[in-house]
Amino acid sequence: KDRTKKPGEDLVTLFANAEIDGEKLPDLDVLAWCMVIVIAGNETTRNATSGGMLAFIEHPDQLRRLQADLSLMPSAVEEVLRWTSPIIHFSRTATADTELGGKKIRQGERLALFYPSANRDEDLFDEPFEFRIDRTPNRHLAFGGGEHFCLGAHIARLELQVAYRHLLPRIEEIELAGPVVRLQSNLVGGLKRLPIRYSLKP
Repeated sequence: KDRTKKPGEDLVTLFANAEIDGEKLPDLDVLAWCMVIVIAGNETTRNATSGGMLAFIEHPDQLRRLQADLSLMPSAVEEVLRWTSPIIHFSRTATADTELGGKKIRQGERLALFYPSANRDEDLFDEPFEFRIDRTPNRHLAFGGGEHFCLGAHIARLELQVAYRHLLPRIEEIELAGPVVRLQSNLVGGLKRLPIRYSLKP
């Protein structure tokens, strides 16, 4: 209501004042869009960050390499995104008859896009089951693609770089201190518990 009366330059203002065919969006739709933005920008980055930490624990050679050369941070973040694939799947509806990979797809059929599978496609990635922080090119689909490309991709990349740039150089030793518990979700690929034992550099 505040953004309707006093518009600003933000997404809530855009949602609150949007019109379709001359009619404002219902309040429930505005709230739903706000919730999508909050969840999409929070859950995915949080799960990529913790999933990336697990990857570094499981691949200490890659952690040491990044600690020794922080210029690898941008490619390391892309590899974390590919490796963790924070969103597991999305569904899309074909808008026209087409063919993909030798399979006919009819208009109106629903397709499931499984991002962890796509991000380990052996036709696209060299050694796709290896976690390599210097992987280039890295054409992962962690942010989706086309018109469905993640609105917050740039800030997610920045958040991951800032978190790792401040945390990873301080770590002397890090290891798992118990079982890793994953979220029970077929949409969000994330960790519920990541117990660790660590020591920091002086």
